[in-house]
Amino acid sequence: MRVHSLVFSLLIVFIFVSACARPKGDTLEEKRSYVQQMKNDALEDLYVEKPYAKELIDKAAGYAVFSSFNTQLLVVGTGNGYGVAVDNSTRDNIYMRMAEGGVGLGVALKDFREVIVFNNKDVFNEFVTEGWSYGAQGDAAAKYKDDGGSTSGEVSLNSDIVVFQMTKDGIALRASFGAAKFWIDDELNNP
Repeated sequence: MRVHSLVFSLLIVFIFVSACARPKGDTLEEKRSYVQQMKNDALEDLYVEKPYAKELIDKAAGYAVFSSFNTQLLVVGTGNGYGVAVDNSTRDNIYMRMAEGGVGLGVALKDFREVIVFNNKDVFNEFVTEGWSYGAQGDAAAKYKDDGGSTSGEVSLNSDIVVFQMTKDGIALRASFGAAKFWIDDELNNP
């Protein structure tokens, strides 16, 4: 009975939090602006933390920045979020959504930003059109606003991709292997 209560509680938390993993705003323009601000803030944080990332992103075929909320209880983890992919050759912004799942050991309830750098144009195009990503990840985080700390690492199974993760808030202690699905957000890409 205790396990059922714990699983049910986690499911309720996940459903509540997943509703929050959407761009804020009433109009399409407000939602796009919200995503752009998230992207700019995440890149600014990344450049402070890892200054070499700016040159890496500037020279890349493209990049994507996502805001994601992730949960894991013992062996199963899930997450979802939103973001934007930027084609460096055209400067086009492609608004996207994401969902992820994984298996491993640990617990997590984490709000984080993910910056994905594509060193190959074909890989970037495949990401935007097909949107699958596979990898291994490890986290140790206890952070709320500016207090606490975190460390995380993600290993992509594609050498043309570099991934940076930055925890905004949350707790995590886990190691997992998973997959993420990214897709074009039809609503935000409408003219």
